[in-house]
Amino acid sequence: MNETQVISEEVTEFRLSKKKILFNLIRLIPKMKKIRKNAEQILLEAEPPKLKVKAPASELIQEDLMEVCKVPHRRIGTKQAHEIEDYLVNKCNELGLESVKKEPVEVINWSAKNWKLIISAGGDKMEVPCFYVLNTGFTAEKGITAPLVYVGTGQEKDFKKIDVSDKIVVADIEFPTLPLGTLLKLTKLFYVSDPSKVIDKTTEIILTFVLTNFPPQALGGKRREDSVYWRAFDRGALGLVLILRDYPSNINSHWGPYDGVMKPIPSVYVGKYDGMKVREVVQEGNAQGTIILEGSKEPSIAHNIWGILPGNSEEMIMISSHHDSAFKGASEDGTGVAMVLAQLRAWAQVPKEQRPRSLLFCLSAGHLYGGIGAETFARKYKDTLLKNVLVDLNLEHMCAKEVVEDPNTHDFKITNNLSLGATFISRNENLVAPVIKVCRDYNIENMILIPDNFFATPPIGEAGHFASQSDLQVIHWIRSPYYLLTAEDTLDKIDTEKLHSTAQCISDLIVSLMNIPREDY
Repeated sequence: MNETQVISEEVTEFRLSKKKILFNLIRLIPKMKKIRKNAEQILLEAEPPKLKVKAPASELIQEDLMEVCKVPHRRIGTKQAHEIEDYLVNKCNELGLESVKKEPVEVINWSAKNWKLIISAGGDKMEVPCFYVLNTGFTAEKGITAPLVYVGTGQEKDFKKIDVSDKIVVADIEFPTLPLGTLLKLTKLFYVSDPSKVIDKTTEIILTFVLTNFPPQALGGKRREDSVYWRAFDRGALGLVLILRDYPSNINSHWGPYDGVMKPIPSVYVGKYDGMKVREVVQEGNAQGTIILEGSKEPSIAHNIWGILPGNSEEMIMISSHHDSAFKGASEDGTGVAMVLAQLRAWAQVPKEQRPRSLLFCLSAGHLYGGIGAETFARKYKDTLLKNVLVDLNLEHMCAKEVVEDPNTHDFKITNNLSLGATFISRNENLVAPVIKVCRDYNIENMILIPDNFFATPPIGEAGHFASQSDLQVIHWIRSPYYLLTAEDTLDKIDTEKLHSTAQCISDLIVSLMNIPREDY
C-alpha cells in the first residue's frame, strides 16, 4: 500500500486561515441573523411532538463508555482497536441494529516503542521529557545526534537566517486563540446556550487541535509547504524538537498532526515549560541533541461499523461518531461512541411503525488518520445509501469537563463547567430551530450554535468528511477540552451525571428531525 494513502483526486481539507475566517464571517453575519429569526418563528409555530423516546440511564451509558475505554488506546490498525471494533459489532447486533457491517479500510499501523530526547551543553547532559510526533521517521537504537539550532516558529524568514543542514531543528509550535467574547460582540450566532453565564466578553479558547505552523495535509493530498516540518526537511535537517509553546499546560503527549501521512525524519514534542529550558540552552550555543525514536510500521486494517434501524420510510437520519482514539480517549471519542449506542438503545425500543424514518448508525474508523474511515464510507456510498440520508447528526466529546491550567503546578485543573462546545449546523433554519429548542429544554451549557462553514472550511471534525464528500447536511455536536489528543483524556474528565440528560436531549432532537418534511431539508 502506498504510504501517502491517495484515496481520491478530491480530498477533504481543513485549511484554517485568519483572513478567510474574517472575510467569511463578514458574509455570514447577515445570513446568521436571518436564519436565527426564521428559526425562532418556526419554534413559535411548532406543535409538540407526539412521539417521546426515552434515553437510557446515565449508568447504562457509562457502562458502554467504560467498555470502550478499557484498553490503553484505540489506535488505528492495532490489536487494541480491533478488540473494541469487535465489541462494537457485537453490541450493535445485541441492541437490534440490522445487518451490521464491519467494513475494512487499509492503513499503516505506525507504532513507537522507545523515545528519548537528550541534550548536552557545556559538559552537562540532561534528558528532557518528551513525546514522539506521530508518523515521523524512526531511528536506530542509539538515535541520531547532531547540533541543535533554534528557528523560532520556522517561517521562511527564520530558515534564511541559519543553516540547518545535518542539524536537529528546535522550533516553537503555535496554537491559535479564538476570541469568542469579541466575536459575540461583533455578531449574533445562531444561538448561545449558556444558562450558567460562563461566556462573557473575555471568553477565549486556545484551539489545541490546530497546529498553525505544523498543519496536517489532506489525506492523499499535497504537502503543506507552510509547515515547519517540511521546511526543515527540505533544508537537510536530521530531526526536529517541537516545543508546544502555546499549550495551556506542560503536557507533551500531543497526538498530531493526525493526517495519516508517513514522514521521513524523527521528531519529538516537548512541553511548554520544559521547552523554555530547551530554548534557553540552545540559544546559548554549542548544544548537541540526541533523538531516539524506535518503532515499526506495517500494513494493517481498520473497520467502519454501521447498520440500519428500519422505520416507515427509506429516508434516513444518520447518527455517527468515530471509534478510534490516541490514548484512553474517554472524551475523544469514547463519549461519542457511547452516545451513539445510547441512541440505538433508545430507538430500538420504539416499534418500527412508530419510527417515521429509518436510522443509519455509523461508527467510523481513522478520524485520527486523516478521517480515512469517514472519507472511505462517504465515497463508497455517496451515490447509493447516503442519497437517502437527510442529515448527519454527528456526536463527539460529549459531556467533557472543562479544564484550565493550574498556575502553580502547570497541570490541568478541572472546573465546575463543561468545556466550551460548538454545534456546527448546515445553513438551514429548519435544522437550526430544533437544536435551539433542545438546548433550551435541557439547559445545555457552554455551547454555541454556528454555521457549518463558520471557519471557512467544512465543519471541523468527523462530520466535515461526510459533508465534503457526500454533500450531506449536518448537525455536528462537539466540545473542545484542552486534554483532547493527549494522555490526559481519561474517564475522570467526563461529567457522567449529565450523560442521561444529554442523551435525552439528543433523542428529542432526533424526534424533531424525524418529522421535518423532506422539502424543508
